[in-house]
Amino acid sequence: MAVEPTRCLDDTARAIVAEATPREAEFFPRIARAVRKNPDRAFRGGGDDLLGFGLGDAVPLLTPIVLTVLTGVTTDTLTDVVKRHSGSLFSRWWARIRKGRTTAIPASDTELPPLAPEQVEEAAKAAEQIALSLKVDAETALRLRQALYGHLSGQR
Repeated sequence: MAVEPTRCLDDTARAIVAEATPREAEFFPRIARAVRKNPDRAFRGGGDDLLGFGLGDAVPLLTPIVLTVLTGVTTDTLTDVVKRHSGSLFSRWWARIRKGRTTAIPASDTELPPLAPEQVEEAAKAAEQIALSLKVDAETALRLRQALYGHLSGQR
């Protein structure tokens, strides 16, 4: 029987971000720390720079999206939210996570659970939809979806 290799949250998130938007990858550790410190601030927009040096104002950041989707995967809240999604997927999902079993992004060394193919597809779609709702361009949102799918499915 083959044993699936252990996948830690931040290692997987970093790989996804590096594939989808290589320019953001070098800032991953700093962005991840900022998201864990204040998850709500990561999605505020309106010039509220997450890192304090303008990167969050210059480009839409994918790291908060990836960490949020992987939080949904690790807390088993993704499926319910995707089934109920509308144009405000992220807002409804984050509210559910905050009211549910967790109020924060899990620790960096949290192991990702094994996922069924349909769960991988749901997570990938959710990432793309959240990105689009946050005004990430369609091409980058698609790269995010493909990267997340590839890494969570074990193809990468």
